[in-house]
Amino acid sequence: MPDILAPAAERGRLDVHPRVVEAVGRRSAGEVEGVVPTRPTGLDSLVRHRLPGADARDDAGRARLEVQVATLWGRPAADVAGRVQRHVAARVTELTGLPVEAVHVTVAAVVVPEDRHDRRVL
Repeated sequence: MPDILAPAAERGRLDVHPRVVEAVGRRSAGEVEGVVPTRPTGLDSLVRHRLPGADARDDAGRARLEVQVATLWGRPAADVAGRVQRHVAARVTELTGLPVEAVHVTVAAVVVPEDRHDRRVL
């Protein structure tokens, strides 16, 4: 017979570190159609960061995230950003149990597809 647990409030509390929320936000953003990963090389690596990226903070028990993504040339950036915003909020709540106060999304780069013979990050 399984042990019956006391109610969660009586068992203690759960603290989720902002770095965990950032990792969930970053991975979740990468799950959205239209988001492409980037990895700067050479001198670009001094001023650009790997995308998608995320920064998170705890605002009185609610998560606030800043998410940066890259998308493909020709994709409506506002549509991609809106899908990222909704998906990240849902996944952070689902995977951490934290309510999400806000997800701010920046489309930080546009990637020209390789079939255009000159793949570039704009």
